[in-house]
Amino acid sequence: MAKLAGPFLRTDDTIERIMRDVLIALVPALIAGIIFFGLRALLVVLIATVSAIVCEGILLRKKLTLKDFFGDGSAAVTGVLLGLILPPGVAWWVPVVGSVLAIALGKLAFGGLGSNIFNPALVGRAILLLGFTASMVVFTQPFDTVTTATPLFTMRNFDWSLVWGNVAGSIGETSVIAILLGAIFLFIRGHIEWRIPVGYIGAAFVSALLWGLDPWFTITAGGLLFAAFFMATDMVTSPVTPMGRLLFGIGCGFLTVFIRQFTVFPEGVTFAILVMNAVVPLLDKLTIPLKFGFGAAREVRFRTTVVAVVIIALTWGASALIGKYTDDGKPVVALGTVLPIAEYLGTVDYVVEQFKDVTYYVAYQDDAIVKAAFTGQSTGFNGPIHFFLVVDGDGVIEHVSVLAHKEDPGLGARITQVGFLEQFIDKDVNSALVISDDIEGLTGATISSRAFASGVRRSLENFYSAFYGSDEEVGGWADGNYTATVQSFGGPLTVEVEVTNGAISSVTVVENSDTPVIAGPAIDTIPKRIVEANSYEVEAISGATVTSEAIMKAVKNALTTQSDDNAEVAEELAEGKKPFDVQVGDGEYEGVADSFGGQMTVKVKVEGGKVVDITVDHTDTPFVADPAIKRLVPALIEEQGYVDAISQATVTSTALFNAVEDALTAKDSGSKPFDVQVGDGEYEGVADSFGGQMTVKVKVEGGKVVDITV
Repeated sequence: MAKLAGPFLRTDDTIERIMRDVLIALVPALIAGIIFFGLRALLVVLIATVSAIVCEGILLRKKLTLKDFFGDGSAAVTGVLLGLILPPGVAWWVPVVGSVLAIALGKLAFGGLGSNIFNPALVGRAILLLGFTASMVVFTQPFDTVTTATPLFTMRNFDWSLVWGNVAGSIGETSVIAILLGAIFLFIRGHIEWRIPVGYIGAAFVSALLWGLDPWFTITAGGLLFAAFFMATDMVTSPVTPMGRLLFGIGCGFLTVFIRQFTVFPEGVTFAILVMNAVVPLLDKLTIPLKFGFGAAREVRFRTTVVAVVIIALTWGASALIGKYTDDGKPVVALGTVLPIAEYLGTVDYVVEQFKDVTYYVAYQDDAIVKAAFTGQSTGFNGPIHFFLVVDGDGVIEHVSVLAHKEDPGLGARITQVGFLEQFIDKDVNSALVISDDIEGLTGATISSRAFASGVRRSLENFYSAFYGSDEEVGGWADGNYTATVQSFGGPLTVEVEVTNGAISSVTVVENSDTPVIAGPAIDTIPKRIVEANSYEVEAISGATVTSEAIMKAVKNALTTQSDDNAEVAEELAEGKKPFDVQVGDGEYEGVADSFGGQMTVKVKVEGGKVVDITVDHTDTPFVADPAIKRLVPALIEEQGYVDAISQATVTSTALFNAVEDALTAKDSGSKPFDVQVGDGEYEGVADSFGGQMTVKVKVEGGKVVDITV
């Protein structure tokens, strides 16, 4: 009788061969990491790999031989994977701790290879993220040692640098090209198939579109592609059925974007895959074929699953709607927690007052404010920062606390630390409340700390304005164009401000040297906010606080230092010197004056003691200055005197008036006759000049100068 083989799948692949191929596939990502981050990246990966191999060898009591210690290669793969998903600048002990946790808790605690339900490398990374957050969110700029943030912190749109990999990030996650090279190798070797990566990337792409994000940025930034090809495809912790794998990938993609969008973690792949690892048994049960007549029908299983998903979705949606329409302007409630207003104010007899959409809880005594409590808000790096202030009757801060924020753990989230908040106590509306001035910022969280300090300052100013009036009323500036230059992060920043009918009508940043990718949102948005609010005190842009504050300061300087001066000059010329004071004879004369864009030159033609023509040469903004000059020149000639300045072009008008006045004023032209006090002959004279001493020889004949040699 012939012997028949059992109904089993047969393959020439072994665990050792598969692990070897995975290590080969990871080489391009490792090389890219070394190119961009230097040998420090290689050291981190080597430490993680050796730690994983040694930990497994010790816990399994392997023989002290290279072959036995290396084993099937799975520990090495876990170590390399963990090393590649760590920042290149981490301390040496971080990969050691991560590898030990990955092997001991993520793998061996479940029985070893083939029995673990979670990806071991991700288990190690998740614990590091939760336990040593500060070390895990500080990255190194490529080709440099300067620490910076991953693009998930600093960027919001796709850039080709994300494809090449020359951006800050984890060692093996930045280069899309290197990741795809390794993935292609694994596809060719048959170790992964398309369902999990396609489901992962496709779901992330669609989710980004639904949430209004840049989908290409979503899939190329961070570790999404690396996770889709090397982490989610782990054959031990992923489903065995084709449909289960596709659903697994889709779940990973959706959860990754969800975590990035709605939690404090900017990178969502770690927890997304771990969550989906936990539901792998359910996915297999729902999608695995059943024998006829055994178990619940597939339709019933899917129906039950759909109902459960719908219930969860409706619950989440209802929670989102409740959160959206809950009035968070009342400081007595914050995220469901009641604040003891009476305790802060020292009395239950307080008055609730509303000013400009802010609710103030105020305690009075003899019509004087004793204390007040209110909330404030500023825009942090990842979203709004809500805070709570208690001040005394003079506006001096007695209490400050953070109610809610979405800043990154280990970085911006440190604005909740007591040591940072205590710096604001006893500060008032007259305090600078500026980082590096009277407030010490948080290292690695400059943006969040600046945003918080700026928000507190504005809240104090709004309180003081609401109850005591403002010393400086907003608006009422003289019409015209004004300019000012201040120092910003990258160098000088110049703004051009236009005032129409006493209100700010436009603000333009005409010069700046700040980093475009960081400063761009502030340059685009802050001028619009200033015009809308008709105030130079507006909400700063998260991620560009320095540029935002520089723009606001420049606008303030332009309005407060030039407006009055220009208005006074224009008024003096238009009213105090109405007729031209022609001090020259007939002819053409030149006059100059400083204007908005530089020096303005005019040529004035005088005939019969009257101005008959004026020609203007200037470098002011054409679309502002040219219409004004076109109107002013005929008016000046017709009136034979100074007229009212043109609204929206006061600076140009003033310069024109000054230049005409300069041309018509009699000057010492140097044409008076020589006072010859010597007889005929040749005489020498010396004088100091720009480059040194100047010597001239003057020849006199018949009492007149006939020759000069210099």
